[in-house]
Amino acid sequence: MKRLILCALFTAACGHGTGSIDKTEGAACLSDRDCDHLCYQGGHFPGGFCSVPCRTDLDCPDDSLCMSDSGGVCMFVCPPFDCARLGPGWSCRERDQLGGGHADVCSGD
Repeated sequence: MKRLILCALFTAACGHGTGSIDKTEGAACLSDRDCDHLCYQGGHFPGGFCSVPCRTDLDCPDDSLCMSDSGGVCMFVCPPFDCARLGPGWSCRERDQLGGGHADVCSGD
């Protein structure tokens, strides 16, 4: 019961293993119904990208940072994550972090 409550409070960390592509983060999607949280599409998200909305890095799974795209979205840090695993159009790019600074994350053009 305690774990269930913790997972409800910190859903980004529950069920997503480091480097995993899943419905929490990384799976291709067409709509929010394809994801545990939200489906991000267009521009920096070729083919759609399941992820977690965020305000800080603490809202994201361990293998991600909170980036300014779409008002705050968790994106895989690269390296170590191999962005090519996400499919065509994905590569390691420098993007703005929400709250300031820059980081290399998996992103489309």
